[in-house]
Amino acid sequence: MMEGFPLTQLQLNVFLYALEGQCKFGGNEWKCGGSEFPYARKILASMGIPPTDQEKILELCKENGGHCDCEILMNASRFLL
Repeated sequence: MMEGFPLTQLQLNVFLYALEGQCKFGGNEWKCGGSEFPYARKILASMGIPPTDQEKILELCKENGGHCDCEILMNASRFLL
């Protein structure tokens, strides 16, 4: 896990699992919320993550190739775990 990341390992696992369910990543149907991260934001908010930490998480995702909801799963997750 990246130093300074505002989620615990358990929270990160919950977040990625929930995001996978929203993007339907890896299934026959694939959908993405796009570069505004609507699914990621909704999930983080439902987990009680403050907006400032949400922005930090999404910025770290972008820095590691996660430029949309699905790319968080495809690219950034391996750097975050």
